[in-house]
Amino acid sequence: MTTYEALAFIKTIDPLRITVSGDIGSGKSTFTTHLAEALDLPRISIGDFMREEAIARGITLTELGAEQEKNDELDRKMDAKQHERSQEVNRGIFEGRTSWHFVVDPKIRVFLAVDPLEGAKRVLADSTNPKREHFETLEEVKAANERRKQSEITRYQTYYHIDIFDPKNFDVFINTTPLSVHEVFEKTVVSIANYLKKPLSS
Repeated sequence: MTTYEALAFIKTIDPLRITVSGDIGSGKSTFTTHLAEALDLPRISIGDFMREEAIARGITLTELGAEQEKNDELDRKMDAKQHERSQEVNRGIFEGRTSWHFVVDPKIRVFLAVDPLEGAKRVLADSTNPKREHFETLEEVKAANERRKQSEITRYQTYYHIDIFDPKNFDVFINTTPLSVHEVFEKTVVSIANYLKKPLSS
């Protein structure tokens, strides 16, 4: 199946709530942005909500995560926000570590994985983006990514008793480490279409 054929098929599915979760630096934001454009669907991202909150408070995402460990109010607020949006949106792309858990009746749940070193390189390369946290060195990024990951694991196990990195929570699992942005898009789109075709052929 070509990417064009896959997109054409996905466009016929209704309702269509796609959740995309993944490792830091795996390409979630880039992929969901391109997918939303290709399918002409809204993109709802918890990451965007969190960055806006961090900017409003004048702190980094890592610092925001530390605050969230002490108080579950913000996590619950963001998760509730995405849940509510999924009740309003019949067809959309939902991005976030817990989207698979909070989005209403997702048609498919995608996870994008990446090797920690490659993920850190990507984050560092993107740190000039004003919407992103700024880093000076690769070591600094790796340390910040690991702190964020451990913080998220602890928070969501404590708050909701869920493992946000358990592969069993997802229908499509893509390792983006060796792939270009274009290859990630093509492979993931085709994998989504193949998964969605299964119920039709069974």
